[in-house]
Amino acid sequence: MGEQIKNTGNEIVERWQEKMPKFFRWMMYICAFVAGLALSVNTAITLGGGTTHEWWNDIYPYLLGVPAGAAFCAKFTVDGGMREKALDNLNKNNILDKDDF
Repeated sequence: MGEQIKNTGNEIVERWQEKMPKFFRWMMYICAFVAGLALSVNTAITLGGGTTHEWWNDIYPYLLGVPAGAAFCAKFTVDGGMREKALDNLNKNNILDKDDF
């Protein structure tokens, strides 16, 4: 069990550091911008002593959470995929080649 957790952690770090496809890189930037903008607008209204409208209270959690989650998921995409490093589900010790897919 500990070995599997260690392998999963290593794969997460590896995926985070790998190069991203261009589409997902743009998606990550746009989503991070939208989430950051929603956070800054809400913070400015609150710190300025203003009150938000009911529609803002309804949509704000979605403007913050959905793009942040999408940016997080987009960051784990890897350019070219991880197929050459994929593990065989039946035998965890054998590493498959690109030709096996």
